[in-house]
Amino acid sequence: TTTVTSICIIEELYGDKSEEAELLRYFRDNLLNRTQEGQELIKLYNQWSPLLANAAYKDEVFKVEVKTLIDEVLPLIRAEVK
Repeated sequence: TTTVTSICIIEELYGDKSEEAELLRYFRDNLLNRTQEGQELIKLYNQWSPLLANAAYKDEVFKVEVKTLIDEVLPLIRAEVK
């Protein structure tokens, strides 16, 4: 059987050392983590990310769809970070 090497959907899509992963980690740690609502989103992400990473690993169409969605959000996050 083949298994996913990543439990993080962002790592599965972009790679651990990518600019996108760094930007999203910064957003998580420095913006989301500051509020109770943001902390709840982080908990949800941590709960669902391994399942999403596994689905993306197994289904290329799903992987492209998720990456497209995240690519649309990244410019908004970049603007917040600057």
